[in-house]
Amino acid sequence: MADKDVRPSYADVMEHLEGLSARAEVTMEEIGRSVQGRGIAAATFTAPEVPDDDKQRVLIVASQHGAEESGRAMAMAAMDFLAGGGEEAAEVLRRQAVTFVPCGNPDGAVADTNANAEGADIAHTYSFDAPAATPEGRALEELAGRLAPEVCVDIHGRAGGGMKELAWLQPGWGFSSDRYFLTAMSLAMAEAGEAAGFPQCELTPAGLLVPAPGHRSLIGAILAYRYKTLGLGLESIEHYYRHDDWRATGQVRLRRLLAFGNADAFGLGAEGYPNALVSGNRVCALMAHGATAAERRASRVELLTFLKHNFAIVDRGPDGVERCCRVRVASNTCEGPNPPRFAVLVRIKDPCTIHGVSWQGRELPPGDGPHGWRSWQDRCSTLVLASIAAPFGGPQRDLVVEYDCPYWLGPKTCGDDTPPR
Repeated sequence: MADKDVRPSYADVMEHLEGLSARAEVTMEEIGRSVQGRGIAAATFTAPEVPDDDKQRVLIVASQHGAEESGRAMAMAAMDFLAGGGEEAAEVLRRQAVTFVPCGNPDGAVADTNANAEGADIAHTYSFDAPAATPEGRALEELAGRLAPEVCVDIHGRAGGGMKELAWLQPGWGFSSDRYFLTAMSLAMAEAGEAAGFPQCELTPAGLLVPAPGHRSLIGAILAYRYKTLGLGLESIEHYYRHDDWRATGQVRLRRLLAFGNADAFGLGAEGYPNALVSGNRVCALMAHGATAAERRASRVELLTFLKHNFAIVDRGPDGVERCCRVRVASNTCEGPNPPRFAVLVRIKDPCTIHGVSWQGRELPPGDGPHGWRSWQDRCSTLVLASIAAPFGGPQRDLVVEYDCPYWLGPKTCGDDTPPR
């Protein structure tokens, strides 16, 4: 590196990637070229012995603003962590495929400018209804389209000055719990940064995603719109911290984020990021369908695409009235492809005993099959996930969970109209 205390250049990034390229867990590719013809490199880190279908996908993009050296340093530090051979890194690689674009603006990095060689701000030229306005942005967009990642991190720095270090949040759909998940994940990253000795700014909770035709936005918002990707931005301080500080604060916060992909931190019944919850909340949620990460990813995009064009409900009535858990599934239109599969999650206060689950009056078999149900417990409730191998859109249909609990005041058979005593 030309100056280890100040800045990693574009040449430093390319040299660093070349040094990592011989490793079995690293796959290199050139995803495009800058205005001046410099290569835009991407490196994917994952365990080659684990099937790709079992892995979640994370996209980490740095240095869309070429003058922000700290972003390149943070990405390089995270790559070194994953290539370092420790057990924590190995666990990430077994469960996730993490793709880095450590220098998204090669020409700006060489010229020490935020803009590209045509004077365009790459980071703010993405559109909800058109391709990105720069060749660098289109290369990133095409890569993201192939990945449909669970998480996207857009790394920046305070090249213009300012004492501000934080993980900021991309907007989320109003019908989902993504804004809550993003806030919780960002708070955990901030705590990791503070524990490592780097003061963090208070975050602004994620805003509401409101797609506007013709409006230019950040890549994280575009991916949230298209694939329900959880989008975060990461920043560090440029005119105070030095290279080793950038590496340390970037690595510790990204490690904390990647840890969410190795755990069921939100109690959704499967280890990994909480994207499978497509709409609603854990009391009653529309869930992506599938036994593998790849199946859930495809189902998530199917359901999101349907919800963007149709009004649908997955609504739970009051258990105390019907003495069972009844979830109504319906849509008022079916424009576009109708998702052929979906799942429903419900959460019931303990103590309770589940007796069975039915869809449209027909009992579902217990188990992890494509048309069945399973349950598990957390510290205060029982959760039931029903997988339905049937079209999602259509007139009202009912999912019913039969259960016993101390709260029933009358007969416990669903549909019994006997008033409670």
